[in-house]
Amino acid sequence: MRRYSGIGWAAGAALVFVSLSLAPPRISFARDNPARVLAPESELPTVEFHAAPQIQITGVDSNSPAHWDGDTLYVFNSYGHPWRNSGPDIAHLGNRISTKLGDLNDKLYIWIEATWRDADDGVLYGAYHYEPDAVCISNNHLPTMPKIGWIRSLDNGATWEDLGFIIEAKPCAVRCDSASPWDVGGTGDFVIYLDNNKEYLYFYGTSYDSRFEEQGVWAARMRYADRKNPSGKVMKWHQGAWSEPALWGHLTPVFPAERDYHTKDGAMFWGPAIHWNTYLSTYVMFLNHAVDTKLTQDGIFISFNSDVGNPARWTKPQMILNRAQIQKAMAGADVSPTKLENGWYPEVIGMQKGETDKVVGRTARFFMAGLSRQTITFLRPGEKAP
Repeated sequence: MRRYSGIGWAAGAALVFVSLSLAPPRISFARDNPARVLAPESELPTVEFHAAPQIQITGVDSNSPAHWDGDTLYVFNSYGHPWRNSGPDIAHLGNRISTKLGDLNDKLYIWIEATWRDADDGVLYGAYHYEPDAVCISNNHLPTMPKIGWIRSLDNGATWEDLGFIIEAKPCAVRCDSASPWDVGGTGDFVIYLDNNKEYLYFYGTSYDSRFEEQGVWAARMRYADRKNPSGKVMKWHQGAWSEPALWGHLTPVFPAERDYHTKDGAMFWGPAIHWNTYLSTYVMFLNHAVDTKLTQDGIFISFNSDVGNPARWTKPQMILNRAQIQKAMAGADVSPTKLENGWYPEVIGMQKGETDKVVGRTARFFMAGLSRQTITFLRPGEKAP
């Protein structure tokens, strides 16, 4: 979370058509997982961007999870506090309300970054990124040390019940001498996905741990059967197995940091967003990529995996937008300067009924910082653009 406010839709100015094949990575992956899938570029899907009327979900500072109930699409956005928007589709959202967090103090810094609606009973589950105050500096919110909690709702997310913290780095793994203005440790900026067998719910997120070897994009899982009482039952991916407790346990990054996050030139992937692509029949992950500890972005990357439950199978991230292309797409937008420059929180949301941030077809809306001025079209390996 990189720290401001409604929901709006407006017709955007025409944008130049952009067609991008997945370019080779422009960075060194010296610490990359040796089991990483190194598919030839010709065997990977490609993407295209097309200009589209502007859609803006204001006050976005993380992934914006979505779900359907009947004919209504619900979308959550957070900036220190979660809000719920609803409407008949992604282009016509409104009815923005402030969510109620039950026993949680509404003055806490909380972001609802992921949700999952149980198809059997309609209960909505969610996970939140919480940022405590005064971790290293008295009376200051930042820098912080995030952790992840679990919630559920019986009214499509208007009100929530807190079920406790489920993922947290070791409290002593903190770097108060960090060059980061944001995080001195902790874990957050995540997404969740349920496997096809409804056996496990998988988490992919970001580790800002004080220990270099535990920085980067991590994975964890919990049994879906434990969703009503999950605290202490989530396990982190470590050394090729789900072997470490998510509360204070170790982790092995899926995409390790290239340079120590807590130094001025820290570099790593962070803030993953994942969906199942029905056209490609594979999972797709979008990633931010930081080239310094302020999370200055050199581009937005993409990775693929046929099995969300196997973190080692994610393909090597490929850049789909560079910094100049991000800034061109965001030019003149009413978002904070840091997001305008960096395009944080790349995410796709489907345009058809039943599609969300979790399930997407061939073409969807592409968002950065809650702003969409483009559609993204996915092409199978070797497929030519229509």
